[in-house]
Amino acid sequence: MEPTEQKPCRVLVGIPVLNNLEITRGCLQTLFRHTDADRVNLAVDVLIVDNGSRDDIAGMLGQEFSDSRFPLRYVRNETNLGVAVAWNQILRYSFRHMESGEFEYDFYVISNNDVFFGPDWLQPMVETMRRDRKIGWLSVLENGSPVLEELLEAHSLSKKHRIDPRQPYTTPVILGSLDRIYGKWGGHERFCRQVRERSLPDFIPFRKEGRSAVCFMLRPDMVRQIGYFDEDFPPVGIAEDLEYFLRIERVLMPQWLTQDRYPEKDKWKCGFSGKSVVHHHWCSTHQGPGFDGRKWDQEREKNWQTKFGRSKKYYTSLLP
Repeated sequence: MEPTEQKPCRVLVGIPVLNNLEITRGCLQTLFRHTDADRVNLAVDVLIVDNGSRDDIAGMLGQEFSDSRFPLRYVRNETNLGVAVAWNQILRYSFRHMESGEFEYDFYVISNNDVFFGPDWLQPMVETMRRDRKIGWLSVLENGSPVLEELLEAHSLSKKHRIDPRQPYTTPVILGSLDRIYGKWGGHERFCRQVRERSLPDFIPFRKEGRSAVCFMLRPDMVRQIGYFDEDFPPVGIAEDLEYFLRIERVLMPQWLTQDRYPEKDKWKCGFSGKSVVHHHWCSTHQGPGFDGRKWDQEREKNWQTKFGRSKKYYTSLLP
């Protein structure tokens, strides 16, 4: 009797976009180049959620990615609804309906569009999630992740070699900056492989100051239990990643999330995948080189204090 073939593991990779076409093109080029799926039998779909871009994101996708390796879908919001709405649209997405009411995928990846993916970044995340069913949130390693000196050094070099907004802001120029950032390691792809070979644990629990929402995988069972992302104060929001981390840790729970519904013994794990590495072209995901993130951060802090009564810094101090 022949062994039964393993059912494919369905993964949706969702990427919210607001303008910044050149970054998005580079992100997708590396996504399709470096997303391996055969070892663990993945069925991968890709979803772009366009949050009211002025750039012709749909035209770029149709012209350059119509024959992509994995099915690629596009959803457009006529205005910017904010990151929390876009993240929730990804979690609720069905290829049959925009909001299915039930999770269609085994795992969901939500990524910034300023992420450049390293070799075989996705399969290790699925393998780690399968081994430990209490992991609810799993982030990739990126330049700056506080688990390895090389990653911290790469972050410092990323700041040093940021793209000059006075120069042509094109996909080749942006991707070419990786040569300067990772030159001492022989390039970004080789850097990612070297990090993977450092024998880091498959799962590295988050530290107080070292959490990441740049590119992460979510388990549907966790979202069923503790809910979707907070959509208050769109489009700026309230630092939705921090609020969700506090919710996972049972530090700051909405009234409906009672002790009975989410007891201490059921607390979900969150951390890094020690074998999944990307480059984060930081501070570029929103509107490109001319975007002033300081004003955005100030507005988020104002919204946070309006909602919770104390600063984000105070609540961050409560994280384990």
